[in-house]
Amino acid sequence: MYKKLFITSLCAFLYLLTNAQSSQFHKANEVLKERGEVYFSFQLASSDNISELDMLTTMISLDNLDGSKVFAYANSREFAEFEKLGYNIKVLTPPSMIFESVLENSQKDRDVSSFDYYPTYEEYVSMMYQFETDYPDMCEIVNIGYSTDGRELLFAHINNDLEMDQNEPEFMYTSTIHGDEVTGYVLMLRLIDHLLVNYGTDSEITDIVDNIDIWINPNANPDGTYAGGNNTVWAATRANANSVDLNRNYADPEDGPHPDGNEYQIETIAFMDFADEHDFVMSANFHGGAEVANYPWDTWPQLAADDDWWEMVSREYADTCQFYSTSGYFTDLDNGITNGYAWYTISGGRQDYMNYFKNCRELTLEISETKLLPESQLDNFWEYNYRSLINYMKQSLYGFSGIVTNSVTGDPVHAKVNISGHDYDNSYVYSNLPVGNYYRPIKEGTYNVTFSAFGYYDQVVENVPVTDYQNYILNVELVPILAFYADFSSSTELTSPGIGVDYYDESAGGDIIDWHWTFEGGTPEESNDRNPSGIIYNEPGDYKVTLTVSVMSGNSDTKEVEDYIIIKEALNMCNDEVSTCDALFYDSGSDTADYSNHESYTMVIWPGTVPAKVVLEFLEFDIEYQADCENDYLEIYNGADVSAPLIGRYCGSDNPGTITADNEYGALTLYFSSNYTIVKPGWKAMVSCDSGVSIIENTEEVVNVFPVPANDHLYIEAHDVISSITISDLHGSLIINEQIGCQNADISTSNLKPGMYLLTIQMNNRQINKKILVGY
Repeated sequence: MYKKLFITSLCAFLYLLTNAQSSQFHKANEVLKERGEVYFSFQLASSDNISELDMLTTMISLDNLDGSKVFAYANSREFAEFEKLGYNIKVLTPPSMIFESVLENSQKDRDVSSFDYYPTYEEYVSMMYQFETDYPDMCEIVNIGYSTDGRELLFAHINNDLEMDQNEPEFMYTSTIHGDEVTGYVLMLRLIDHLLVNYGTDSEITDIVDNIDIWINPNANPDGTYAGGNNTVWAATRANANSVDLNRNYADPEDGPHPDGNEYQIETIAFMDFADEHDFVMSANFHGGAEVANYPWDTWPQLAADDDWWEMVSREYADTCQFYSTSGYFTDLDNGITNGYAWYTISGGRQDYMNYFKNCRELTLEISETKLLPESQLDNFWEYNYRSLINYMKQSLYGFSGIVTNSVTGDPVHAKVNISGHDYDNSYVYSNLPVGNYYRPIKEGTYNVTFSAFGYYDQVVENVPVTDYQNYILNVELVPILAFYADFSSSTELTSPGIGVDYYDESAGGDIIDWHWTFEGGTPEESNDRNPSGIIYNEPGDYKVTLTVSVMSGNSDTKEVEDYIIIKEALNMCNDEVSTCDALFYDSGSDTADYSNHESYTMVIWPGTVPAKVVLEFLEFDIEYQADCENDYLEIYNGADVSAPLIGRYCGSDNPGTITADNEYGALTLYFSSNYTIVKPGWKAMVSCDSGVSIIENTEEVVNVFPVPANDHLYIEAHDVISSITISDLHGSLIINEQIGCQNADISTSNLKPGMYLLTIQMNNRQINKKILVGY
């Protein structure tokens, strides 16, 4: 009887447990429908199961780890995969929706200068641009792009001289890549104000602004922060408007591109492009949910080359916070510091991206256990942190630094600075143009440093002494290798008559003292300037460019490129109808200016030959962005007027790509409208015609094209006689033209630089086009 009762009770318990879990998963999916992300917890099978965490971090966004208890976020796709694993979960209230009373300051009582509240989105933008207005000689606000929902991604650039490139380290702070972690958002606004207000009166602040090129972004994910509307941070989300965790969306040193399975988000691309344009020595990004300085690496267990330095600067940040705060603040994990992987592993984080791919020292700072901190505590957290913020910035000035130049000309050199026996995992740095300066923060010690650059002999400097909190100046002159060669590039290789083309000398090696250019079809036809500018071509055509460089000994080298510059007829957007199969199509500003406000133009492009269909290949595209493309936009219609089917409406940087007319007329109709505010560079598109030649996308059934290594051969086997093979660059300039007459071909590619090319194979009446990539 008792056995039967026990079994009955156990079955009832398991039934209730199963129903409870079913209820939790149902609740999670309801939250996902409403918010696009769900916050939940679950238990690991083991508290030290690294492989289990490695598996989970590729599937969901881990937020924190407490023993074997995991706190995590997931979007719908991620949660559907996670649900299959069979964990028992508990759905949690989102951190941004726990305490409604945190938003204590009514809008009517707000004092902007106090920084004791979370601003509305409009207040935030206004505050940023007000810094620029109040301190025009020290601060400029730079918009690096727009979020998914069209909110501005803003940086404050602070320097004592905004116009000139100086021998100073570039430093970056960003916050709130997770939209619901907002303490750093307000602290960064206050830091901007602190630097500007105290310059000239506080010696420490004055020294920092005079010697560091500072970039501060208070909010890297405004769509997440204002998911509940522009007027409140209540109901903020961790992810962006596409429910993607931006701090899992970067390329990863271990797991490569797209470790989260998502395309790079528009916010991620904006920050990666911004990092490409700068040479940041150090940076940090601010988070919430814990109180700890998290240093590299996050993705793998091996320690960073500068692990001792990372421990020192992390310890300095934590110790300073602890000294100026109440007891218990900033003491998580190892008393306020941790190696990222030792805490829990993630892939696709921005910290590892900046350290590995951009040679920058970036730290992750978790500065408040409560993600949505009560507004009444913001002032306290500024007091806890601001000295640490200043100290971390000053670390970019320590270690050793200098300028690398050409020993003959004195010109600055872009060189690799590598510490022998120390640097690995891309911990080396570079000197950067146009100054040639480099900065190498490092722990106290004595180091052997190798300087290397293309076209120069390596130089090793031994026994470089480094002292903590000091800077050792090490300027280096690299000796150029005597061998030299001519090389050049240009501002464009494809443009229209009457538009100036600038040329840039990229010759290397030796002591070049003379440059002689010839421009077929250009005005002027010749130049002895090193970097001639404004060369005008008056007629459409394909033109040769030649550069001859000479050295003191009298020796010279020449580079001559046939059909280097392609000049095509220009079509500028207006109310018109044209017929052409060979032109460049621009906005009303052509290739050199922006379009204008209040435009409303309709242009019909007919094919210049019959039968044919117009093809538009957009090479550049930049129109004012607005989420629904209501401000400025370009519409493309598949036909001879605007009553034809609409192919698409485009704005922002949403490049239309290649569009081919598919109607009986072979025509495309374009309508452009601009409002009265922002203007942009517009677009540049190549007009051609599809004459009906069959182009086979999948060529494997007809030919086999073997891989193309750099400076090697291209092997082609066909099932029919090949009459000719050509290789062109993507602008259409012919590089290789071989007449074959058999089924197999061996084409030398030794004169091809690494890059993408168009391979065209002609076999009787069949033409096959295939893009090939010459390896790097």
